[in-house]
Amino acid sequence: MKRLFLAIPIQTENNGFKPLLDGLRRSLSHEKMINWVKPTNIHLTLKFIGETPPQDEPKIIEAVSKVVEKHHSFTMDFNRTGIFGSRYAPRVLWLGMQLTPEELLSLEEDVLTAFDGIGYLRDRQNFVPHLTLGRIKDLCEKQYFQKVVQAIEQKTYIQQNVNEIILFQSILRPDGAVYKVVKKWSI
Repeated sequence: MKRLFLAIPIQTENNGFKPLLDGLRRSLSHEKMINWVKPTNIHLTLKFIGETPPQDEPKIIEAVSKVVEKHHSFTMDFNRTGIFGSRYAPRVLWLGMQLTPEELLSLEEDVLTAFDGIGYLRDRQNFVPHLTLGRIKDLCEKQYFQKVVQAIEQKTYIQQNVNEIILFQSILRPDGAVYKVVKKWSI
């Protein structure tokens, strides 16, 4: 079985992403329990599918192909940072959008409906489009972490035209996940 997910690839070169990530890594270098993302793995997940039997792959590809036919390219502006979890027990540090494009919300709803139709039901969580910067297991200096996060300038770090969707296979390795392209669609 393959561990699959559907995502929008994100460009992290020649924009503000790497300077933001590098600055956070420097400011929080004493925090050894934050797993920082690799810029090459950055994506916006539309649907985490999980362990998938090989016989389901064709119906997943067909369902996504039908969704893609109804959508066109659009722009996303990643200009807001935040955390998942509480201020005192943060779990994820992320980069997101002040205003989520209507085209993204429509695409997400169509993807979830298509997957519902082939037996991969949506989870209960609301769609919060974000790019994970770091996963936090524990913090040794919570107040300093809060100070660093509050000082992050809220500005555009990535402005990207969305023109493709990718079905990825996630291969888990001790040094982190490796993503392999299963299928690409242009929108």
